[in-house]
Amino acid sequence: MNLTHKTLLLTAGILGSSLVNASTASVALTNETVKGDASFDMGTYSVDAGFSYDKDESVTAGYLGLGIDDSDTNGPLQVGLGVRLYGIYADLKDDGDVSAAIALGGWYRYTIPEANRLSIFGSLYYAPESLSLTNLDHMYVYELRAEYMTMRNARAFLSYGKTRIVYENKIGTRKEVNNGFAIGATVDF
Repeated sequence: MNLTHKTLLLTAGILGSSLVNASTASVALTNETVKGDASFDMGTYSVDAGFSYDKDESVTAGYLGLGIDDSDTNGPLQVGLGVRLYGIYADLKDDGDVSAAIALGGWYRYTIPEANRLSIFGSLYYAPESLSLTNLDHMYVYELRAEYMTMRNARAFLSYGKTRIVYENKIGTRKEVNNGFAIGATVDF
């Protein structure tokens, strides 16, 4: 294991053991894609990270984010706003394969009071041309989920989402990844 990997593991261990008040991890799968997210609650703000891989489109994306949320544990509504730095690798053949963008957005979760195990979750992040770097024109990511709380700290979900990436090349390449329905789970710890 090289020094970079050891440093990253040590940093994650320190953050995980001393600074993090609560954490959430989720994974969503389709036949062609895998997507994972993790969020670390730091008190007044949260740090999140995620990745996705789409086999059909040959696109791998990852992000690091910073957000704030207003989540009343006694109320049915949770809302968060944040910023994410995306790094994207796509096999474009004629242009650069790596691009980056800064996306702004947020999420909400509404737990149905009459059926407190059911909730609706939605998120949207958008990176306009002014916040897109290298050969990227703009991108957006959205997801809608129907969630069922299977136990106190876990939810199973069915989601529909899409990531659209538009490049600034002569043919106007568009990549649509993580497009469609997925099944997944979220765990709080």
